[in-house]
Amino acid sequence: MKTEMIKKAGAALMSAAMAINGALYSASYVTAADAPVKVEFESAKISGDVTVEKDSSASGGSALKMTDSGTIELTVKVDQSGPYKLTFYAYGIGSDKQQNLSVNGTSQGAIGIPQGTEYTAIAVPAVMLKAGDNNIVIEKSWGWSQFDYLTAEPMDAVKVKAKQIKPCDQLATVETQSLMAYLSEVYGKHIISGQQEIYSGGPHGLETEFEYLKNTTGHYPAIRGFDYGNFCCPLYGSDDGSTDRIIDWVKNKGGIATASYHLNVPKQFANYTIGTKMDWSQTTYTAKDTDFSPSKAATEGTKENEYYLSTLKTLAKEFNKLEAQGIPVIWRPLHEAEGGGGENGSWFWWGREGSAAYKKLWIYTYNTLTNDLNCHNLIWEWNSYNFDTSKDWYPGDSYVDIIGYDKYSCTDWSTGSARYYHNDSPFASTFYGIMDKYDSAKMISLAENDCFSTPEKMQEEGAAWLYFCTWYDGGSDTTDFLSNPTFNTKEDTIAMYQSDYCITLDELPANLYQRDDVTPPDPSKTTTTTTTTTDPNLTTTTTAYKFEIQKKSVTIPDKPALAIGKEMQISITGAPNASLGGAVGFGTTADDWKNIEWKGTADKDGKLTVHVDLNEMPDNFKTCEVQVWWSNTWDAASEKAIDQPYTIDSCEFHYLMGGALEPLWGDANCDGTVDLADAILIMQALANPDKYGENGSDKHHLTETGKLQADVDTNTKGLTGDDAVLIQEYLLKKVTTLSPFEK
Repeated sequence: MKTEMIKKAGAALMSAAMAINGALYSASYVTAADAPVKVEFESAKISGDVTVEKDSSASGGSALKMTDSGTIELTVKVDQSGPYKLTFYAYGIGSDKQQNLSVNGTSQGAIGIPQGTEYTAIAVPAVMLKAGDNNIVIEKSWGWSQFDYLTAEPMDAVKVKAKQIKPCDQLATVETQSLMAYLSEVYGKHIISGQQEIYSGGPHGLETEFEYLKNTTGHYPAIRGFDYGNFCCPLYGSDDGSTDRIIDWVKNKGGIATASYHLNVPKQFANYTIGTKMDWSQTTYTAKDTDFSPSKAATEGTKENEYYLSTLKTLAKEFNKLEAQGIPVIWRPLHEAEGGGGENGSWFWWGREGSAAYKKLWIYTYNTLTNDLNCHNLIWEWNSYNFDTSKDWYPGDSYVDIIGYDKYSCTDWSTGSARYYHNDSPFASTFYGIMDKYDSAKMISLAENDCFSTPEKMQEEGAAWLYFCTWYDGGSDTTDFLSNPTFNTKEDTIAMYQSDYCITLDELPANLYQRDDVTPPDPSKTTTTTTTTTDPNLTTTTTAYKFEIQKKSVTIPDKPALAIGKEMQISITGAPNASLGGAVGFGTTADDWKNIEWKGTADKDGKLTVHVDLNEMPDNFKTCEVQVWWSNTWDAASEKAIDQPYTIDSCEFHYLMGGALEPLWGDANCDGTVDLADAILIMQALANPDKYGENGSDKHHLTETGKLQADVDTNTKGLTGDDAVLIQEYLLKKVTTLSPFEK
């Protein structure tokens, strides 16, 4: 039996609803309406080489200068607990810098500080603060920095979402599409467990980590991490059985496979002859130890390209074998490219020439494997950091399916040498920082980690990582990332793997790779276009979208006694400013089928919500079908409509209530007013349905009419804690209406 954990809309939210001040929040919400708190850095407690400097451009006339060592310790006082956005006004002296941040003793990771001579706003979102005094500490990590002041402001309604939840490869296999659909279903609700296997010939066997987890927790991880760097290296590599182990893990055990690519190159590539074998000691994957050029690797006709392409051809043969077996792979090549931040911080060869060369190499890798070598079983995962410069390294939405972050939080280098300590921070601020940086385009994972935190902290702070994948035990106290309690204690490992929040191997669905709502790819639905970028050596071939009608069947609930009308609310994500249209159809045969047409224009973010009047549809129909007939934008140059991709996010059938009166939206207890009691009743009904639900035993239980009037949040389907939150925001005058039809 798994341990029950507090859910985001569960007991914590219920107790908050009962508080005297009426505050109502979950891990992703805070309804405080206070102005941002401002604290001058010169008021801080300082140590080491941190000094107070007079500066007329600073807000208080002085600033703190951090040079070779030291800490800065501030007290930030807030009235209400919850997630806050901390904004630091600072600049790096001479170049981009980074310093370590902790809040109330919990590490928040490193904050990147851009180079400059003027103070720049550096936002760190979703930092949990407690009511009262909070201890903020900045500890020296790398480089000189100057700090002016910081602000703390409560965050409102941070939604965990991903706009793009289908593979960017339009010819992705059914199995690949099915896996992506499953990942999108659990994202923000659970975390999927994962474990990286050790390399062949390592200090222990390939199954050691997995048997440790099984013996310790009773469960295997859902995801197993592999690496094709050795298999595909033409210098010394050989078949290490990776493909066979992936087949066993996915086909026989029902798990999910992810793979990285620690590919070595010759240290002195200029003197290397293609085809020559080399000892491992003469090779490297680090940036500082080789002259191998990533930009040339992506340029046809170069020796670097001949070398790199040979590795991709070897790799593609393995991916093709897996595809023939119906096995998709979460594919994570060219990872951690930015390294320590900026253009020159990479520790891997693929980042040694900066962001432009790296993006060229990523796109070349994507196009070669996808379009030239026909690998259509890949979910492409790209590694990001949370520096201001991290987005410079992003290859683009068309070449990425998932964004990963590698978290190694238990090693502190602030003193110049490594200090190892247990740090189980869930890095919520990093999660929301990355989500905001890429405009919630993709799901975000912990692609690698030392400590995976605890399920309680993840839920309390809203760190909604898609999955974690703990790195293997390397054979020493400083590298045994799974079993050394410095990184993960046995108690935390048991709590995580036995939590309802964490998905393990035995909890993956039987239809993980064959879902009924996924259709096989149709090559006739795609076209190929070639675009040359400003770099004459980089030609990008992408698969252009060709429109396909989508349909979604909707079940119609029984008509309430007070219903006076009905409508369908359709929410779609598509291209910015796209024109979309379609119909809601109903009928029993082709002869009596009728369509009620609709159309609309998406906003600048590609969002469209339409309300379709269905009063002409007879009440005896129990199902209807939402259809999208077109999705396009107008190209003035060619004077043509260009088909654009889209996703039907939700289709919700609503009855219009109230007989001769308008329904009182938010009035969950049907007492004729909207107040905190309505929010409390919603949470009571969710937490204890036997007592307070529709058929509950309490005389003040939720009624059918109350449930309909309480369902006010259009971003969630059915009655959830979000409806209670929206009612609370309405009472605090943060929203002006609760009508789901006026938003």
